[in-house]
Amino acid sequence: MSRNFRIGVIATVYYPASHADVIVSRWLEPRPSDSEWGWGVPQSRIASLYVEQFPPHDMRDFSLGEVKSNHSPNEIDMARCMAERHELPLCDSVRDALTLGGDTLAVDAVLLIGEHGEYPFNSLYQKLYPRKELFDAIVSVFRETGQVVPLFCDKHLSWNSDWAREMVATAQTMGIPFRAGSSLPLVGLNPPVPNLAGTALAEFVGLCYVGPEVYGFHSLELMQSLIEKRSGGEAGIRRITAYVGDGVERAMAQGVWSQDLFEMALNATESKRQGDWQSNCRGVATYEGATSPIAFALEHNDGFRSAHIMLEGHLQDFTAALRLQDGTVFAGRCASGGESSFYDHFATLNAHIEQLFLTGQSPTPQERTLLTTLTTAACMKALQTPGQPLDIAGDETCTY
Repeated sequence: MSRNFRIGVIATVYYPASHADVIVSRWLEPRPSDSEWGWGVPQSRIASLYVEQFPPHDMRDFSLGEVKSNHSPNEIDMARCMAERHELPLCDSVRDALTLGGDTLAVDAVLLIGEHGEYPFNSLYQKLYPRKELFDAIVSVFRETGQVVPLFCDKHLSWNSDWAREMVATAQTMGIPFRAGSSLPLVGLNPPVPNLAGTALAEFVGLCYVGPEVYGFHSLELMQSLIEKRSGGEAGIRRITAYVGDGVERAMAQGVWSQDLFEMALNATESKRQGDWQSNCRGVATYEGATSPIAFALEHNDGFRSAHIMLEGHLQDFTAALRLQDGTVFAGRCASGGESSFYDHFATLNAHIEQLFLTGQSPTPQERTLLTTLTTAACMKALQTPGQPLDIAGDETCTY
């Protein structure tokens, strides 16, 4: 495959360690360690760049050391620097990034990164990233030119469930090879979990940190990658209950989820602080304005149950424990690279994205990320009334 395969990047913002940086910069400047994660010399190239927001300081004005010591990363714009360094057009609109000012598509794939940037929160503490708006702008160009190319959307589809469904339906109707999702399922757990296709499963407990939307989504995606091919297939979710503060410990004591699975997941972390999780989490603010700890208990339509527990203040890991119907238990840590290694696991995501772009095919089902998107939105709604079950009706369950 020739490096003439062209990618148009549509991003909300491009600053150090943002998703645009850890994904796009790997295309422009691959790191030697990336090959250990499946990303070597790219077979495609970034051809254009559209960025919606520009932080106040230009990275061209600073050395890397000055950037790190004098400014928060989100204050530094990388887009102009990287565009200049790699002779990329930094376009004024989504249309120009895809057509380069012409009347036909000038790219062979589109990479949409609607993560990070200054955007408001709604009353449910969902950050209103414009993924759907940018998706619509891309689709508008497809319709105008009568051409479609593969499209990848970083993370979940939208904060709005109806918009998420519309995005998937539009892609299906227009024949757009379209995927979205998290990097964590591509990395998996360490030690690895065997293929569970056709296996009867009983319960999952996942631990994460930061916040219920921004990282809770990753925990949901990791779970789905493990359980979606269970005996009977994915059956969807019927009810979600949120717990906060002391309510998390009470729910566990009442058996809402299994304490032994919680302990196994907690023991799998490599980052927990000294002391007990109750004291370390108590009152610690999360990214979305709630306070740690937070838990979501999910009742699935087939009797499977799961819990996703945010322990911000106690750990900085994604871990999980899974019980099969026969009593077998697996537990492990998601072996993602941290900041010191420039988030190595994104190299695996790059390889996955490029596979979609070059072949039009993806090994991960789009239904997974539609389900996790809908579930994330429902969790944020359930968080408004802790301890009260939220019933999820009809097509919200997204079976597949």
